[in-house]
Order: sequence, then structure tokens, then C-alpha cells
Amino acid sequence: MYKNNPFIVAEISANHLGNYQYAYDLIYAAKKAGADAVKFQCYTPEEMAPRGLIIEGGPWDGRSYESLYAEAQTPDWWLSDLFDHAEELGLVAFASPFSPSGVQFLENLHCPIYKIASPEIVYGDLIQAAAKTGKPLIISTGMASISEIHSAYAYAVAAGASDITFLHCISAYPAHNEDFNMRTLRMMVDMGFKVGLSDHSLDNTAAVMAVALGATVIEKHLCLRRALGGPDAAFSLEIPEFAAMVKAVRAAAAALGNVQYGCREAEQSSYQYRRSLWIVRDMKAGQVITKDDVAVLRPNHGIAPNQLSAILGRKVKAKVAANTPVSMELFK
Repeated sequence: MYKNNPFIVAEISANHLGNYQYAYDLIYAAKKAGADAVKFQCYTPEEMAPRGLIIEGGPWDGRSYESLYAEAQTPDWWLSDLFDHAEELGLVAFASPFSPSGVQFLENLHCPIYKIASPEIVYGDLIQAAAKTGKPLIISTGMASISEIHSAYAYAVAAGASDITFLHCISAYPAHNEDFNMRTLRMMVDMGFKVGLSDHSLDNTAAVMAVALGATVIEKHLCLRRALGGPDAAFSLEIPEFAAMVKAVRAAAAALGNVQYGCREAEQSSYQYRRSLWIVRDMKAGQVITKDDVAVLRPNHGIAPNQLSAILGRKVKAKVAANTPVSMELFK
């Protein structure tokens, strides 16, 4: 399923602004920017919060939960066509459900991956509903304690999940570099978890660092233009910015490579610049070699300098001209 490492997800979320054509265009934009997948959110406002409650603090301060989720909702009836459009472009399309009934709805669309949003990490029934599908799970960890992460993992495994990736996430909108504490991601790798990053920042620092620390999934919000507004605009990348992030992350992954020692293929032409031992004056047959007869020079056509002691005091078999690289075959 994850055809690239890292697997780069363009989160569409509310950036369609209630406009189906924008949603359609965002899928093409994700493809153009180099993403591997697009992700949507699947919920109804009624299942998110009671009516009349007001949000306190943060980017949506003063709004009612009801109005926010009504504005941000991706209508269910869009998703089948949007999934098909993404697949036609070679992208993986999947979604975050917010209730067990949302999982059931997405199963009818053959959703290939399930993403559990950070606030839902304590919703065991939702995690188990998604895990029971047997599909890969991606779980964001924003605000979660280590015990809550372990609990979510236990719920998922108990329900049959075998492919679980936790996304290190800072639930701040936008997030800033000093918020990330990326050593947390590395610790989760050391604990044996598959990890990634859900990134609400507006630059590439955290995403590049995450790859270097072992992330296999990078998720960032994508919008057509921040100037269009919308609930997620303040922490979403525009198309050129997303493309630059993809380029930086792919470059970091390429640089990370594998553990390798010795002369690499790219270094072959430079290998000649190593030093070796050279005969620096003419020698007669049977002459004993001394330090004055050799020097440590480039290129490395002779034996290594640290083999000098193995040849001192030995006799040469035959006449040797100056500027001859030293080989063991020269000596008796």
C-alpha cells in the first residue's frame, strides 16, 4: 500500500471550502505536487458535538462546534467520485472516520487505509471498528500520553490490526518548530513502533527531520490558495509549497539511504586520491629497502602506507626504477 518511503499524504480536510470542484482540483494538485495519497474526513456534524456549544481558544475561538463542522464537512456523496478520481491519477485515496458508522460507510467505498485523528486516539470503539477491517491504520498522537498511545495500540491489535503507524503530531494550528520535540518520534521508533509525522507547520523543517529520524509517512494539509480562507487555511501549504516539501523530503530519504562502509559507487573515481607507498629512487637487485627509498604519495597504485614496516629491511628481487608503486611482488 505504501508505495514510497516516506509515503506522502496530502490532507484535503476542509480546504475544498464546500465546493466540489475545489475538492476535485485539490486531488489533481496533490498529484502535481508529488503526493502519494490524498486524505479526506468522513463525518456528519451531528456525530461530532452537541448543538450550541462554543469553542474556547485556538484558531476557531468563539465559533460553535456545530457551525465549524458543518463548514468543514466533506459530503458523503462526494467521496465515491473523489476516490475514483484520485485512483485514476495513480493516487491512494483514503479517509479519517469519526465513528464506527463512518468506518462502515467507508468500507462500502473500499477505503484502503484508515486514519484515526489525534482527538480520537482515546475512542477505543472507533479504533477497533477500523482495525477489524484488516486495513492499515494510521493513528495521530497529538496531545496523547505514552499510556494513551499504548492503549490505542492494544485496542487495534486486539481487533486484528497488524499494520499500525503512529504519526507524531502537534495539535496546534499552525504548529511551530519549537513545538515538535522530534526526539519523541525517535523514541517511538526505538520502542518498536512504525512512525510518521502529521505536520501542521508551514515550513519543511519538521518533515525533513522526521524522515531522518525514521518516519515512513508524512502528512500535511494542502490548499489551492490560503487567500481563499477556510477553517484550515492558516496551517495548509499551497501547491508550490507542498511540492517543495515533497522534494525536500524525498531528498532527505535519498540521503538517508542504507548503512554502507567502504568505497561507494559514487566514490570510485576518487579512490585514486588515496595515498600509497612509492619507490622514489633507483634500486639495484638485492638492495635492502630503507625509509629513504620510499615515500607516501598519491595515487594509490601501491600498497597502503600502514604496510611500510612489512617491507623495511627486505631485499628487492630485481632492479627497480624510481617512481614505481610498491607491491609485495618486488621483494624476496
